[in-house]
Parts: sequence; C-alpha cells; structure tokens
Amino acid sequence: MNNKIHILDCTLRDGGYVNDWEFDSNLAKGVIDGLYESGIRVIEIGIMGIGGEAGKSTKFSSFKDAEPLLENRKKDCKYAIMINQTGFENFDIPNRSEKTVDIIRLAYFKREIHDAMIFAKSLKDKGYEVFLQAMATFMYSDDEIDDMLKKINDLKPQAFYIVDSFSNLFPEDITSMANSVLSRLNRDIDFGFHAHNNIQMAFANAIAFMNVEDDRKIYIDGSIYGMGRGAGNVPVELLMDYLNRRVKQYNIEVLLKTYQDYIKPIFEQYFWGYTHPYYLTASKDMNSVYSWFFMNKGIGDIVELNKALNMIKDSSKYTLMKDEAAEVLIKIQGGNDEK
Repeated sequence: MNNKIHILDCTLRDGGYVNDWEFDSNLAKGVIDGLYESGIRVIEIGIMGIGGEAGKSTKFSSFKDAEPLLENRKKDCKYAIMINQTGFENFDIPNRSEKTVDIIRLAYFKREIHDAMIFAKSLKDKGYEVFLQAMATFMYSDDEIDDMLKKINDLKPQAFYIVDSFSNLFPEDITSMANSVLSRLNRDIDFGFHAHNNIQMAFANAIAFMNVEDDRKIYIDGSIYGMGRGAGNVPVELLMDYLNRRVKQYNIEVLLKTYQDYIKPIFEQYFWGYTHPYYLTASKDMNSVYSWFFMNKGIGDIVELNKALNMIKDSSKYTLMKDEAAEVLIKIQGGNDEK
C-alpha cells in the first residue's frame, strides 16, 4: 500500500448538502479542531456559494466569511474550500495568504473543461494549491480522458481527482480507472478519489483506490459518519481505522467524540445513508438529483419513482433537466389520477 496516503475530510462541505450548510462558526470550529486532534491534516471547511449567512454557514459568499474558521489554523494542517466551475464568476478570489485557505478544489463537468483550466491557472497564479475534481469521471471516453490529462499535465495543478459522482462504480472499475489515469498523469501531480455510497460501495472503492500501486501522494475523501447528500460519503472513521492497521496515526476516540458532540444531533434531525431512491439512480447511471426532484414533487412510492426514473432519456442523465423531469412528473401523477 502507498505510504503517502492522506485523508481529506469534507464534512463541512459535502455534509452541507444535508443541512443546507447550516454549521455555525462555533460548531464548525469544533469539527475542525476535532478532526485535527484525531490526526486529519487536510480539512475542507466549506464551499463558495450564494445564500449562506456569515457566521452561521459553511457556504461562503466571500473569502472573508471563511476567515473566522481559520483563526486557530495549525501550521502542519492544510485547509481547503470548494468552488464549482458553474457560477465561479460570482466570487472575488484574493491572493493566498494566512487569512485564506491553502487549497481550492475546483469541481467541473466534462463540458466545462476548457473554462476550468483557464480558471485553475488563475488560482495557481494567486498562490493556491489547486485540486481539479473531474465530476462523473466514468462518463469520459478513453480519448476524452487522454485529452483532459494532457491539459492537466500542461497546467500542473497540485492534484487531480477522479469522482464517483453518480455512485455507480465498483472496486474493479476504480482500479481500472485509476491505473488508466496513473499511466498518463505527470508524476509530479498528486492523485485523489471522491466516492459516494448509493450502492454501499464507497468504502470498498476507497480501499481499491488506496491499494493501486503507485508511490505518489494520494488523497482519499471522507466525512464524519459519512455525512453527505443522499447516501453520503465514505465514513472518515472507517478510513482512519483501515489506515491504522498499517501505521497507527489516527485517534478514532477523538473522532467519535467529535461525531457525538457535533454531528450526531444533525443526524437525529436529518438523515443520510443508504436508501432505495439513491440506489435506483446509481443503478441507472444517472445523477441522484433526479430522485431528490421527484420525491420533493410528491412521488413517494418506490415503484412509481422507479417508473419516473426509467422515463428520463439517456442523454439527460448527466444533470437535472427540469423541463423533461416536469413532463415525466405530469405523466406519472396524471396516470395516478386516472386510477
């Protein structure tokens, strides 16, 4: 196993899809301190976005809103924030400093590659370590992967990630994809993986990724108790326990107390974890947002939901096509009215 494996915790960012990023500053600081004390040295503190209230959210409309969470920063820890390529122009990005995060994770879809590379270069020029997150990586053809990696090798970001956005991949898929990327990715560029747990493969896929033979630095994402949208992510405590079998480096007791003090109350109010609706989207190689859309529009019956998902065109599975989904909704609910 690679000795240069780093866990990146994304509780305050990906977990925000559960509670609309309503982590106030005291709670967020408690989570950050707990993660650090448990041994985590790469912590994502939130996401750039519109609508979060300063001091009460880890969705930041400006970098200044994130500053309070970095007041107790540790020199041997790196702090990250995510920006989606869609909507990035809404934010003024300052030069990297002691008041900013160290890492910017840029998430982009296939159609956004060209613009993402331009934006990533501007972030590098401002001093940030840039992590490029290729969302729904399974949807790239081999030629498209090759073309993207040529651009990335020219850009030389700090890291490149494969992302199981739709949670439809199995360990053999991750091993194959990782080896394909490693055969072409410049050796000076770190490599990472972000998993989801719709089909309960997140941990198994993470293990497969960590066991791919390579001596470069790699990152594996996790969140406390797997907190994240829908079925959630890899539980960070499982990653810690797995890596402790090789070299004891993480204090799981501290992590469990952090869960108990800060995350458990959120879990008791909301819910994340394996459910049939998110399994169904994964089984159909489609974005899980479709299940969210239909359930929020009143389709609670799992058989009806399955029918609705089957009516979405293959060409529309990549991201939510609201007009098409609305037409499907009318057909499903109209059929129910006739019964």
